[in-house]
Amino acid sequence: MLATLARWHDGLTRFGFYLGGATLCGIVVCFWIEVVARYFFNAPTLWSSSIVAYCLCLSASLAMPELARTRGHIAISVLQDSLPAARRQGFERFTSLLTAAVCALAAWMLISESLRQLASGTTTAMGLDIPKVWVSSFIGYGFSNTALHFLRRALLPATVEWPSESPRQEA
Repeated sequence: MLATLARWHDGLTRFGFYLGGATLCGIVVCFWIEVVARYFFNAPTLWSSSIVAYCLCLSASLAMPELARTRGHIAISVLQDSLPAARRQGFERFTSLLTAAVCALAAWMLISESLRQLASGTTTAMGLDIPKVWVSSFIGYGFSNTALHFLRRALLPATVEWPSESPRQEA
């Protein structure tokens, strides 16, 4: 049962990552439309910079859990690398638990704010006004899902892949 839940969680995370990549394509398309409209038709758009800002936020929020899942995030591992191999996994589990707590706190604050925005009907103050909850809920999702991945690494290590060595260093 736990393995099935972990597979579903990983699949949802991967889907979000691909959706985040699609929003990057949306950014490129919006910039392309803006350049063509501005320089070829002398008619700049009023909405493209807003869409780009929203897509950038969505992209980062949707990609964050996959980076946590695959250990693609930035890590300063000087202390971890200096530990004996027998203690390294325990240290990583501890830091994963601490990171999960920080991400869960951020998620709680963001979800609380999203619910407040939903109740009050707050909108963005850009060229294309949309309900703020449409953007902030994705940020809450990103932190919630990231917290779950770190929590799995800390408390359910059998549900994640443990690399045989620390992440490789780029020269």
